[in-house]
Amino acid sequence: MSETISSSDNPASVVASKQPSPNQPTPITASARWLLAASTAFAVVLWLSGPPLAIGPLVFIALVPLLAIAEVDSSSPWKRTLYVASLAYWLISLQGLRYAHPLMFLPWIALSAYLATYPLLFVALLRRWHSSTGRAYPSPPKSKIPICFVAAVTWVGLEWIRNYLFTGISVLMLGHSLADMPMLIQIADLGGTYAVSFVIVCVNVAMHEALNRWVVRRNPVTFESPGTSLAIAGGLLVATLAYGAMTMNVATEPTGKTIALLGGNELTVYEQDVAREQEIFAAYAQLAIDAAAKSESELAAVVWPESMFSGGMPWMSTGPDLVVPDFMQTPSLPALQPEQLRFAVESNQVEFLNRAQSIQYAMAASSTLASEDPPSIIGGCGLVQYADRPSQYSGVVWVDSSSKMSGTYSKNHLVLFGETIPLVHSLPWIRDMVPPGLGLNRGTQTERFDLDGISLLPNLCIETAVERIPVNHMHQLNSRATPKLPDAIVTLTNDVWFHDSAVVDHHLRCAQLVAVGCRRPVLSAANGGPTAWIDSSGRIMERLPKGQSGVIYAQPERDQRVSLYVRIGAWPAGLMGVATICGLLWMMLERLTRRRNQNEIADGLETN
Repeated sequence: MSETISSSDNPASVVASKQPSPNQPTPITASARWLLAASTAFAVVLWLSGPPLAIGPLVFIALVPLLAIAEVDSSSPWKRTLYVASLAYWLISLQGLRYAHPLMFLPWIALSAYLATYPLLFVALLRRWHSSTGRAYPSPPKSKIPICFVAAVTWVGLEWIRNYLFTGISVLMLGHSLADMPMLIQIADLGGTYAVSFVIVCVNVAMHEALNRWVVRRNPVTFESPGTSLAIAGGLLVATLAYGAMTMNVATEPTGKTIALLGGNELTVYEQDVAREQEIFAAYAQLAIDAAAKSESELAAVVWPESMFSGGMPWMSTGPDLVVPDFMQTPSLPALQPEQLRFAVESNQVEFLNRAQSIQYAMAASSTLASEDPPSIIGGCGLVQYADRPSQYSGVVWVDSSSKMSGTYSKNHLVLFGETIPLVHSLPWIRDMVPPGLGLNRGTQTERFDLDGISLLPNLCIETAVERIPVNHMHQLNSRATPKLPDAIVTLTNDVWFHDSAVVDHHLRCAQLVAVGCRRPVLSAANGGPTAWIDSSGRIMERLPKGQSGVIYAQPERDQRVSLYVRIGAWPAGLMGVATICGLLWMMLERLTRRRNQNEIADGLETN
């Protein structure tokens, strides 16, 4: 195309105004090309800003194409093009999910298709804002609210919605792109990853305004006032850097304790038999013994990843209203009585603890350090409880140095399609397709493990990738009459399902932002995943390379701060979410009203 875009027009508007000729593409084709380029740029730049390449600063321009699309002519076919680009972004970013099980292909695609709607909602809401405030050229804007605030509230509101809708997922929030730039993420202790995302969106709007002013040279009447977004974004960025420099230098207190984090790479499958579970248990037992032998300081605890401490023998317990489940009854034998079941469970507990004690004795014997007590074991383990009805949980057990069961934690947040499937018990055809182990119950309690000299908050699996879970746990503990909050968060996970893909790195970045948001070190023990020690400023102190087995000897320091995020939770982001929901409902109502009016007019014309 040989014509030059004028200084006062949007590229898409210029294209739309052209008349077709035999030697030029039609306007709709040219417009579609521009939209394809903008949508592709958004997806590519956003992907480059995160793992595996992790070019974090690119996130400050990743939304510029979306902001440009929000200003194109209303007749432009932007929705389908942007959705396809967003879908490609999510499919590539989360492609590691497909390795977990052949049946995970459908959830991987379904999750990506769902998440791809959020950029469309963002653009749709901004377009509605532009039209309602008269921001379209050449009319001067009617609203006094800076567009950077509108865009930031909308984006953060949508992030808040997806952190709750359909059980919630926090992975790949915009703020996670800056996880490797610790000075820029310290504001997470004020408002979580939402706060980091808010600043990023404001900077994107400023970059878009700068592009319009000094590159495209659009008429300035389309903006609130010269440089408004630039001034706001610059001020926020400077304040963020200053706050980061100030808070990263806060003194912390050594706990004097060493925690061994075991990181193996044992292959696991859903249909896993007891023999394979025992093989995995034996491999980790040997890793724990070697960890004690090589440690240069006394170990307070050895942490096993999620599920690795089961070894075919879950920890069993009974409730007060014990009822023998039907599947335990044999028609040809006398009925099993509750007392007999209770005795069997207690016998299982003795065997379980004897096995743990043997490992603790072996660790103590292999250590070259003079120590009276062996280290505690904190291990991912299946939990089974028999009461009025049986319940099974993915959990964490704490066997103290005297080989007693001192605490358990039942996972509060189950993995959708991984540990629970909607309607799986109601629809037989779904129940027959899925592998065993997907009928887990959800825990509801927050727990803390108060070891000698250090207190730990247990989390399990994806719970650090659903930011509200550890933050809510800390908030609940802070609200209780407890002497102090836990000194560190210990998270146990099994990410071997994802075959060393970028999903593992995304999980680790979530943990980094959780560490800042809670102002507590995060100690992560993972099978095939992010075995790492993160300090309370979100810096990775040590990490095992992906695909390698080993041990990290974490020596977390005590951070006495109680963050504002822990004190008040995410209600500021929640207000943005409510505002965004109101905007979506308003937009839907307008569309329904417009469609109804069109139908009435059409009916009137037919009548006449």
